[in-house]
Amino acid sequence: QTTQNSSQTATPSPSETETNVAETVSPATQSPEETTTPVAEEDTTEENPLGELLSQLTLAPERPEGYDRDLFRHWVDNDGDGCNTRREVLILEAVQRPQVSGDCDLIGGQWYSVYDGVTTNDPSDFDIDHLIALKEAWDSGAHSWSASQRRAFANDLGNPEALIAVTASSNRSKSDRDPADWLPPNQSHHCQYIKDWMKIKIFWNLSVDEREFQALRRVASGC
Repeated sequence: QTTQNSSQTATPSPSETETNVAETVSPATQSPEETTTPVAEEDTTEENPLGELLSQLTLAPERPEGYDRDLFRHWVDNDGDGCNTRREVLILEAVQRPQVSGDCDLIGGQWYSVYDGVTTNDPSDFDIDHLIALKEAWDSGAHSWSASQRRAFANDLGNPEALIAVTASSNRSKSDRDPADWLPPNQSHHCQYIKDWMKIKIFWNLSVDEREFQALRRVASGC
């Protein structure tokens, strides 16, 4: 999925300037009809270090009806420090930390996109990717969540894998596709990518469909 680029001095969008209340939200529990027995019990951690994650995935068909990006309120400032989630990720992931001043203006700094190996000194060149795209999350369980759960997912700073600063071009190439249809151009990142993908799916109790699971298992077999 695509996130909105913003320059260092960009004015926050209305969704960024609304009053934000910090909240702790537990991952949603899927409804019984959406969950099945974990799908990869035959994979063991001895044979494959990713086998334990594969064994915890839940197989279920996707339910794509009704998705609207606005249902996931994102780029909020939960801690009230003046930096919204986008800026927080940029600060956390900088390979050279920027100075932070004013309205969370980022001065200096350097960033590296693991998706395609690109380095930049301009944070406006990068998008913040939801590793599990908002549409993908909706299709695999978030349709049953409350608004507060969707907001928590869309601004998840508690799981370092959930949000990642990458080039706008790689983020838009990925769009809302899962690993059955898209993997990072940087092949050396594939194993880490699917590991992070599975960790976030498991943490948020999001299911995987059959094609997605087979793609994850295929990549994992080469790691």
